[in-house]
Amino acid sequence: MSGLERNRALRLAPGCRLNTTGGPEDLLLIPEGALRLKGPARTIVELCDGERTLAEIVVELQRHYPSAQPARIETEALALLARLRDRGVLEYA
Repeated sequence: MSGLERNRALRLAPGCRLNTTGGPEDLLLIPEGALRLKGPARTIVELCDGERTLAEIVVELQRHYPSAQPARIETEALALLARLRDRGVLEYA
């Protein structure tokens, strides 16, 4: 599972936050600058609230996108979360 622990919750690391200005792009603000969030990436990051486990995040995404293949949702969501964790944007709660 991409080196992530399925039964642990993730949250944004200190100094990282989602933009709230409602601009034309979804941005994840990090100490080094900003990351553009495309497609469902903002939804995925919003679910990293420190309360939901990775397994719960995947289930919620599968409910939110019922027409997508569940295995694809899991694979792509975990890949994004692993990249963000590796960059220090997410941490375990």
